[in-house]
Amino acid sequence: MWRIAGDDTPPVLTAEGNIQSGHSERITLELPKTAIVFFMGKATEYLAEKYGCAMLTDRFPRFLKVCPIYRFKEHEICFLNGGSGAPHGVDTLETLNALGVRNVICAGMCGAFAEGVNVGDVIAPNRAYVEEGTSLHYYESIDYAEPDAELLEIMLKLPDIKMLPIVSTDGVYRQTYKKEQLWRGKGAAGVDMETSAMLSVGKYLGVRTAALLTASDKHPMHPGDPKWKWSMTQDLRIKTAELALAAAVKAAETI
Repeated sequence: MWRIAGDDTPPVLTAEGNIQSGHSERITLELPKTAIVFFMGKATEYLAEKYGCAMLTDRFPRFLKVCPIYRFKEHEICFLNGGSGAPHGVDTLETLNALGVRNVICAGMCGAFAEGVNVGDVIAPNRAYVEEGTSLHYYESIDYAEPDAELLEIMLKLPDIKMLPIVSTDGVYRQTYKKEQLWRGKGAAGVDMETSAMLSVGKYLGVRTAALLTASDKHPMHPGDPKWKWSMTQDLRIKTAELALAAAVKAAETI
């Protein structure tokens, strides 16, 4: 699509170059090999406070909006907020890769639109259909992305995890009833804005990547159904954060 066939020229801007440029702030960071990237608010603050984590810097040197990055004292794991949407998430992923991270656990939210999936359910996607544009700058053609098999297996050993396909979109207000019906026809159960890009670019970079998504809301399946409403709670954020930590601890053991 947007990646030009046969284009083997290097990018003008790289994550390594951005880190060294001082665009955000020129710093030296030594990171653990395993990272949790959160795509939801309040998770990093919760973990940092509960586990007494050390802040490595308050200006993680990605290109887009900087943020704090933390490290657990008792685990070889770091964590940060990945931003919002595929471009911001992949900026974070590229920067982690440039700093030597090899395992990435993504933890976020999705809107559920399938029968049998309800608010609070946690999905480990075994497939993420690509309806965001970022992946198409890395692949000439891609329909879906898949997680690292070993990381997915780790997640499926956590309690009450559902393995289901999802869709990642960058059209917040273009999730029409017809489109979601087509998504259900592919077996998809939820929609977010980051996972397919994180998985596809993780594979491109050679970074093992997988995701855990908590259903934050349930979409009406027909125009006459009760209207959409936001249903995410702090308890669900905490549950998601703890599950992501449990997965990351196991992932770190495989390095």
